[in-house]
Amino acid sequence: MDFVKTYFGKILLVVASIAIFCLGYWITSSSLKKLRPEIISYYPFDKFFPKSGRWSVVYFLITILLLGILVYAIIKGGFYLAPA
Repeated sequence: MDFVKTYFGKILLVVASIAIFCLGYWITSSSLKKLRPEIISYYPFDKFFPKSGRWSVVYFLITILLLGILVYAIIKGGFYLAPA
């Protein structure tokens, strides 16, 4: 009983956190179960993206190129993880 009396606030915080997490999970899962599985086109993305998958490959390659440039700039700029 001394353990419970000593850590009552922390135990209460953990139990409340678990309860909030479970409630959020339950609300999220119940709302996802209510979704209709059929696909309805609310946003006409065909105006922006062609129907082929080529745009996604090009977008991926551009992203990799930009990340590579960022890493190169960080290394050449002398930004390293080290103590101040």
